[in-house]
Amino acid sequence: MKRLLFATIVIAHGLAHADIARWGLSYSPRWFLTALWSVALVGYVAAGCGMLRVPALRDAWKQLMIAATASSILLLTLIGAWIGVVGAIVDVALLILVFEWAQVQIDADVQRAEAVGTARLPHPSWHRAGWSLTSLCVLYLCAVATLRPIAVHWGTTPADRVLTLPGDGAGSDTRYQVEQAIVIHASADAVWPWLAQIGQGRAGFYSYDRVERLAGVRIHNENRIHPEWQAIREGDFVRATQPEYLGGRFGDLGWRVAEVVPNRALVLENWGTFAIQPIDSANSRLLIRTQRPSAPTLARLLAGPVNVLLLEPAHLIMQRAMLIGLRDRAELAARGDAGPRLAESARR
Repeated sequence: MKRLLFATIVIAHGLAHADIARWGLSYSPRWFLTALWSVALVGYVAAGCGMLRVPALRDAWKQLMIAATASSILLLTLIGAWIGVVGAIVDVALLILVFEWAQVQIDADVQRAEAVGTARLPHPSWHRAGWSLTSLCVLYLCAVATLRPIAVHWGTTPADRVLTLPGDGAGSDTRYQVEQAIVIHASADAVWPWLAQIGQGRAGFYSYDRVERLAGVRIHNENRIHPEWQAIREGDFVRATQPEYLGGRFGDLGWRVAEVVPNRALVLENWGTFAIQPIDSANSRLLIRTQRPSAPTLARLLAGPVNVLLLEPAHLIMQRAMLIGLRDRAELAARGDAGPRLAESARR
């Protein structure tokens, strides 16, 4: 019981580090801060899994615990937020607590498991299934931590991250910033009509509409420009779902238009800025920037694992597909390759 309790505490402590990625690592992604965050996040979770006798980790749980604690303390010290000081104190207290009170019991359980072998443990198939699932979760954490710096700035340059765009600083404390961009071989004026008509009940989002329909959302990506959908103004509402989605329990889901710069930018509240940047008369870039409050609070700390490890990757995958879908439509339309070729591109 002591082993299970401390393993759960260590895993929860590791997952609590997920929200640190929103404190400033997205806005100023220094490689060493990201590396420290990755080691702390994955190290604590892996150490907890080792305490639970996961075969690949049980012999190294102490080393993982020490590496995660050292990385976490250094990271929190460099970030310097008040909660960082509190977090560093918690790191040290947890390390001492586990090593002083739980180490003997955990090591004894690990040695007992190695002595009898999994074949003589109760419910060995359940043990193996649990260990396999746990190992996959650790590998997923490693993948998210490794790929996140690339994903949150896909297609952008360091200059893009400090560029002032419409909608910037709409709220206080917006150091959480992610953005993706794509080059489009079509003029900015040719890209704008495709952007202006996004939304459920309109042209869709040019992303994986089959996945959206599996979730019950009535979305079909359009492959042509609709003149009746081109008028978009500040205060308009861009729907994410149909009004009666999930019985209407959550009301209208979507984004209010905060600002419109015709042919250049569309700002949606709680999503971000869609900025079309002309390169020359025949080429442009589309950049999507999202900013969020990042000051640490208890609510954000608790929601951090879900936001950073699940919702953020899913959103970034769909948004990247949206950029590609819009690019393909704009380029094909600019070349006059409408009809079957545009439909084929949309399916991809």
